[in-house]
Amino acid sequence: MNIGEKIDTLQSEIDQKRQEIRSDHYSTSIGEWISLYQQEEIEIHPEFQRFFRWSDYQKTKLIESILLGIPIPPIFVSQREDGIWDVVDGLQRLSTIYEFVGILKGEDGKQLPPLTLQKTEYLPSLTGKIWEDKEHPDGSIKGFTPAQRLLIKRAKIDVNILLKESDPFAKYELFQRLNTGG
Repeated sequence: MNIGEKIDTLQSEIDQKRQEIRSDHYSTSIGEWISLYQQEEIEIHPEFQRFFRWSDYQKTKLIESILLGIPIPPIFVSQREDGIWDVVDGLQRLSTIYEFVGILKGEDGKQLPPLTLQKTEYLPSLTGKIWEDKEHPDGSIKGFTPAQRLLIKRAKIDVNILLKESDPFAKYELFQRLNTGG
């Protein structure tokens, strides 16, 4: 077998496997991510995902990053036959957002208490802040203002979608590659 034949074999393998993967991507606002969850159009804990591993400080740092306009890594999802998205990578980021706005449900399906933020280096006033704008008994405002909530809801996180037309094993393979640096 000469070099030309080896290249042709490799190219045919590449061409075949590329046909098995169909994907799309675009930017989605956090408000849209919230709506997807509330409408049950996204499944955040498929069978191969780790459920809620971040500390409250790590969660606070994500909210801080959103507020500061620091780009958030993309979310990877796989589209099921029924159109629902299964999260392949991004569970911790999405569950943090859902917990902060007070809509996250635990593995048992029960509503979890909203996340209370902690002090950070760049935004020390995040201490004790919550999503809802409620007055504390001591007279202080513990919640975000409407403008601060809109800032978060309008922030964008990219989504990469493995479309339902893809090979059925592509979702698991994508998860494995994302979580092993491949």
